[in-house]
Amino acid sequence: MLQQGKPGEAVAMLSEAAELHPEASALNDLAGALIAAGFHAEAEQRLRQAIEREPGFELASLNLGTLLLAGGRPAEALAPLRRVRALDTGRQALADAFLQLGNAAIAGYHATDAEWYYRQAIAERPDFTAAYGNLGNALVLQTRVAEALAAYRSGLALAPDHANIGFAYSLALLLAGNARDGWRYYENRRAVDPMRWNYDRRPALPQWHPGTDLAGKRVLLMAEQGTGDIIQYVRYAPVLAARGARVVLELPATLHRLFDTMPGVEQVITLDDPDPACDIACPLLSLPLICDGMIPADIPYARVPEDCIARWGAWLGPPDGRRRIGLVCSGDSRHPHDRLRSIALARFAPLLRLRDCRFVLLQTDLREADAATRATLPGLRFPGVALGDFADTAGLIANLNLVVSIDTSVAHLAGALGAPTRLLLPFSPDYRWQLGRSDSPWYPSLQLYRQPAAGDWDTVIEAVRQDLDR
Repeated sequence: MLQQGKPGEAVAMLSEAAELHPEASALNDLAGALIAAGFHAEAEQRLRQAIEREPGFELASLNLGTLLLAGGRPAEALAPLRRVRALDTGRQALADAFLQLGNAAIAGYHATDAEWYYRQAIAERPDFTAAYGNLGNALVLQTRVAEALAAYRSGLALAPDHANIGFAYSLALLLAGNARDGWRYYENRRAVDPMRWNYDRRPALPQWHPGTDLAGKRVLLMAEQGTGDIIQYVRYAPVLAARGARVVLELPATLHRLFDTMPGVEQVITLDDPDPACDIACPLLSLPLICDGMIPADIPYARVPEDCIARWGAWLGPPDGRRRIGLVCSGDSRHPHDRLRSIALARFAPLLRLRDCRFVLLQTDLREADAATRATLPGLRFPGVALGDFADTAGLIANLNLVVSIDTSVAHLAGALGAPTRLLLPFSPDYRWQLGRSDSPWYPSLQLYRQPAAGDWDTVIEAVRQDLDR
């Protein structure tokens, strides 16, 4: 009946068989039919009865562990699966349980726990490609980059075309300062499912691939990823034009006023505009690879409209001798690592108490807790939604002495403007900031402040306070 796709009838027959002959094998068979029929809770009960009757019956332990694993209960699956290590399928299922536990740990940023689980998974299955990739991720969170690179290489040795591992490997290479190999492997991002939409948006246009010469072609540089990424890499558009390409630039509307007169750019369009008349489309973040890792030195490369500077200068009012400092405490909550980078406004109290400084929040919205904190700080200016686009934000920054920001788009904007900026970074930073340095090759006006340990923002904020108080 099971073979004919009739699990309900199979359950009835096997229930009767288990009553007549209640040994472990019959209970295990009944559990299999119950699983096929969708009765998982009862199947679990029958499997536990089978194991109780015959503790050495490995198939029942394997089936129970697999059932618990499929139900998202990997911690409970470990005990039955450990009883069936003699079976190859049991070792595979046990490795899967360790992988799931590692994934749960890393989702909560418990990197050392995740590392242990992934190493257990690899011990059970030395050819477990996904475990090597995830182990690399756990090691990066601990800034043990050399070990992470070795883990990624082990995964790629098993599956050279594994896009997720290749992409993670590229980020670790760039974090370690290896631009040559990092940008080459960075092309794997185009096959990573959560990012693929960036590169599939204009299917009618031929797509650039490594090795394609763009000289003499009309090229659409396609916006990709976040606004900060676009601000960082749009600087390559004039370089591409100087190499003989005709450049059309695709940007979110919020960036148009900053870059619509960029040298070498023939046209600026939005993401929703129809396909322009171009020979080829190239993702913006592939340009470092095309340019052999070179970083254009022209700063500033964003244009601030004069009317924005005047309007926001009037909003701030006349100088009163105190330093004007822009502050960004949180970014987009949808960012995959927002929990690492955003800081509660209340934690900035040591800075906000500085008597010779006036602070302005350079973000359009505040989280509920931060709004409550701001209500207790009447001297903290907050333009909010009056910042209609990034040209408005740039106009406000042009009237400030300094920006203090977490790793978000405003920090990139300040860097593109050449504005003095203090950038606050988590213990495991984004690839572009590398490790162990207080400056950035991307933005000379940025000074980097790094967490000495995961979650320790107080030390970072105190270091900024001391610098400002000198």
